[in-house]
Amino acid sequence: MNILNVTTMQGLRGGDAQMYTIYQLLKNKTDLKQYILCPDDADLAEMCRRDNADLVTYNHNKNKKTNAIKSIIASCKTLKIDLIHVHDSTALTCSLIAMKFLNYQPKLVLSRKRNNKIKPFFLNKYKYSHPYITKIVSVSKAVEAIFDDIITDRNRLLTIYDAIDVKKVMAKKNIKILHKEFNLPDDSLIIGNIAGLDDQKDLFTFIDTAKKILQTKSALPEIKFFIVGRGPKKEVLEQYIKENQLENDVILTGFRNDVLDILPEFDVLLMTSIEEGLPLSIYEAFAAKIPVVSTDAGGIKEVVRNEETGFVTPQKDADALAKKCLEILQNPELKNKIVENAFKVVAEHHDLKNFEENYYHFYKTV
Repeated sequence: MNILNVTTMQGLRGGDAQMYTIYQLLKNKTDLKQYILCPDDADLAEMCRRDNADLVTYNHNKNKKTNAIKSIIASCKTLKIDLIHVHDSTALTCSLIAMKFLNYQPKLVLSRKRNNKIKPFFLNKYKYSHPYITKIVSVSKAVEAIFDDIITDRNRLLTIYDAIDVKKVMAKKNIKILHKEFNLPDDSLIIGNIAGLDDQKDLFTFIDTAKKILQTKSALPEIKFFIVGRGPKKEVLEQYIKENQLENDVILTGFRNDVLDILPEFDVLLMTSIEEGLPLSIYEAFAAKIPVVSTDAGGIKEVVRNEETGFVTPQKDADALAKKCLEILQNPELKNKIVENAFKVVAEHHDLKNFEENYYHFYKTV
């Protein structure tokens, strides 16, 4: 079986990172041949070139959608693709159009990471319910639920929870990379978020939470707040940080390729999303034994169980988020209980061995 993974994203989002994980896990399977198609300037393209992965790119200029469609058509013809696996909405649109120009019909699978509601327009419903789509794979039940009013045949829907390399994350040690890079005192605490700088992550609430924590942290050491990622909201977030006089406290690092190396420095992973599927950074924090404080967006509460494997609060509630962060930082016994429970969940249910088995079976039966 020849599989073409299609993404139109430039930044490395959770969906693309997980797609690349699947690629690596299954690349030695002799009965599967995988390819990755993405923009030529994407972070994923850089990773593929570094690892000599089977990569197809298209020019990400003003004609980017047309270029993507042409590239999908050409790839299907020359590589004899049996299954197109799309990883974002634009990739789905381009693939559906491309399939109209093929003299055969490969299978089409959509992976869905986010639980943002599909706008109730005819074309949206037509696209997501299109008969070309064999399966829609969601990363959580919360994501799967957004198709309740669109897909009548429930057999077309499938949830496969994401996974990570637990041993790889466990092996990482806190070597104070951020402390050294940003000249922080050794005893400084770090509350961080790993996220694209876009609306769904609601990083304004992260900044509001930081301000409230700094106002009430009492006897705790210095606390710095890091947001790791890039995205379209960078300038407006920088302005909001400045307006709140937090330039020395909240740091936007931009995209980094050493996320797993800096994660052990976090004292809390603080997620403030309003829409989520179930982000990989939560699984990674579980494996690194970093406590998680998060809003209840999407599928997060399917693994972050309140006061058992972390804390969940209502969305946009900076007061509640700040309170839970401080509770974690001030109560070592509570922190230890939570991180041990969370580690058990990720080690038993979200390790790569589970993921490899699930996706290999899926591809072979689709």
